[in-house]
Amino acid sequence: MKRIGILGGTFDPVHNAHLELARVALEYANLDVVLFIPTGLPVRKLYTTHASAVERLHMLEAACEGIPGFEVSSLEVDRPEVTYTIDTLRLLKEHYGQQSKLFLITGEDAASDIHTWKNASEIARLVTILYAKRPGAGEEHTLPEGFAFQELPILPQDLSSSRLRTMLSRGEDVSSFIPAAALAYIENHSLYA
Repeated sequence: MKRIGILGGTFDPVHNAHLELARVALEYANLDVVLFIPTGLPVRKLYTTHASAVERLHMLEAACEGIPGFEVSSLEVDRPEVTYTIDTLRLLKEHYGQQSKLFLITGEDAASDIHTWKNASEIARLVTILYAKRPGAGEEHTLPEGFAFQELPILPQDLSSSRLRTMLSRGEDVSSFIPAAALAYIENHSLYA
């Protein structure tokens, strides 16, 4: 039975905290693979991404290349319509088999909001949610009933894609925050300048 971790998001851009979250989830939950799935048309951030879906996909591919247990999927990028988590989960169950075990990797803020997502009760049946606390997230989050949650043993990192976009637009050094291959892609394609 395959154990599949799913780390979705805009990854605009991908950064080291994303990779560390995936690494911890891979080990903690004894996963066979962590799938990085960049959103194509993200329903919760519609029209707010700065790099295109294909550019974000290529940044992820560069960042994850050669890392055992990490794979990048174009599943959502290839879909022309708005992206919903439930659709992706159904497709992954078809691909990996109904006996596969899916783990959704996310931050505590998203985990506390998951009951508002489309087809939330079906999501609850399909996945275990591996969540990480986030620094500066503000108020205490309450996790909704009816979902299987596991907190990941990871130190919160105060790192966000929006902060990195600002730093990149100012020409500041971000080399300690973004994987070298992804940063090279950003620089070669003049993203976020």
